[in-house]
Amino acid sequence: MPKLCRVEVNGQTFSAERGELLLDAALMNGVDIPHDCRSGYCGSCRVRVVAGRCVGGPGSDPEIVHACQSRIVTDLKIEVEDVPETVILSGRVAELLPRAPDVMEVGIELQQPLQYLPGQYCSLRFRGFPARCFSPTAPLDWPCNQRLLRFHVRKLRNGLDSSQLGRRSTVAHHVKLTGPFGSAFLRPFPSQRLVLVASGTGFAPIWSIAEAAITEDPRRELVLIAASRKLESLYMIPALCRLALFPRVAIFPVVAEQQAMSNAVRKGTPRDYLPALSPNDIVYCAGAPAMVEAISRTAAKAGAKCYSDPFEPAAAQREKASLLSRAADWLGNSELKSGEMRVSPSLSMADWTPSDSEASFMRERRDQPAAGVHQDRVAP
Repeated sequence: MPKLCRVEVNGQTFSAERGELLLDAALMNGVDIPHDCRSGYCGSCRVRVVAGRCVGGPGSDPEIVHACQSRIVTDLKIEVEDVPETVILSGRVAELLPRAPDVMEVGIELQQPLQYLPGQYCSLRFRGFPARCFSPTAPLDWPCNQRLLRFHVRKLRNGLDSSQLGRRSTVAHHVKLTGPFGSAFLRPFPSQRLVLVASGTGFAPIWSIAEAAITEDPRRELVLIAASRKLESLYMIPALCRLALFPRVAIFPVVAEQQAMSNAVRKGTPRDYLPALSPNDIVYCAGAPAMVEAISRTAAKAGAKCYSDPFEPAAAQREKASLLSRAADWLGNSELKSGEMRVSPSLSMADWTPSDSEASFMRERRDQPAAGVHQDRVAP
């Protein structure tokens, strides 16, 4: 077997030694493959193997590998999806909206717009705190300030960042954003059913995907399962009310605890309400790692495509130095070239404004999450 292999990445070719890491070989030859953690965890460097063979770094799809973990064995032909360039932007906290006892919506005003795909995530570094990863999302309700980039942050009692929201991290607090990252973004599969599963603040990327998909095609078939541990943490009711207005949408709000406030809110886990999947379904999931793993396994058994980016709790991140934080610091010393920013496509639901009666219904129940879903619009 020859020691040198011919590698083609999106039409660009170079030679690499057999056994070399695919990501390292590409970067050394001036071929860019999006990447982040380099440990096979984040999923940013997932690529499709069209021809040839490499070993290591398998993904949920047999043809998908993590370039940072895959070693070249034969000549290869690789396809990399086109994603927005990773940038570093400065901004400030412009809004802090409590959504639930343990969830805060943070609205950030950036100096320049961020181009990202629905479902991707960013690294946020609030001045004086370590960097954390959060997903930009669409507004939960209207009217709102459309210029802000919105994130859902779960407030942890001992969280270095989240526990300080509204205390040390207040309006006007400086923020440095690095991103976007991730490969669990909305793809153009217009004729296939979307099955979206979220737990906790994993709803942020899932809501971004749902909003973009319905904006693109209001008659799209879509199933959304949104879960939380407690009833009061089911903060996404305003968004679910809007989404429930569309004809081919089925919604399942789920909580782990027993409750008697509304029959529209189910008891159990997201997996309990997952529809029967087929190879024609496209699944996206975000939230607790155990939930994401369970949904991914179920999708794989059914032959359905499944996209997810991993989530690591802040407590686990504190146990080791954050590579992403160090990268953000290092990149932050570089100057961005002017004129490279492009305005991101609109992700507005402004055209979806419900009738006056429905809008009144949502306002009245904004502080009563469990009662906020129209029972006649929730799948049986």
